[in-house]
Amino acid sequence: MRLRWAWIGVCVALLAGCGSDTISVADVAPPERIPPVDAELADGGWPETAAWIRRELEAGRPVIVNIFASWCVPCQREMPLVLETARAHDDVAFLGIDHLDQRDNGARFLEEYSVDIPTIYDVAGDVAAAVQARGMPTTVAFDLDGELVVHHTGELTQRALDEMVATITR
Repeated sequence: MRLRWAWIGVCVALLAGCGSDTISVADVAPPERIPPVDAELADGGWPETAAWIRRELEAGRPVIVNIFASWCVPCQREMPLVLETARAHDDVAFLGIDHLDQRDNGARFLEEYSVDIPTIYDVAGDVAAAVQARGMPTTVAFDLDGELVVHHTGELTQRALDEMVATITR
């Protein structure tokens, strides 16, 4: 009986440790090419995204990353809110990630919704995997230390997005 409780304790400790790792862009090796500041469906995955985020952090702007796809209805509904908030907060960098999409569909999405935030085309889904996105859309925020400090799965509300901005601009 004691052995069983000992194993349960070890398993609990291991599981607790697994969830305690923070996601930081500082841990990612820089890629050969960083997407431009005004990227429009620039090819990339997690290394390129992390490098883009690092560049903005070095300029003194925390970053909000919105992971979307043209086929995602909640993504379509929330995009105007994301864009409006990005325009209202020039002290925060916003980055779109077109996730597991076809490039033509992504380009149509950007045009239809007048997406004017930089956007990386992530055909392999590397960014979503790196930030542990569990559904679409997912929006995450990085503070000035490069740490992922807010993770929101599902369609954003104005309140949720305002709280995200407030968290990283304090």
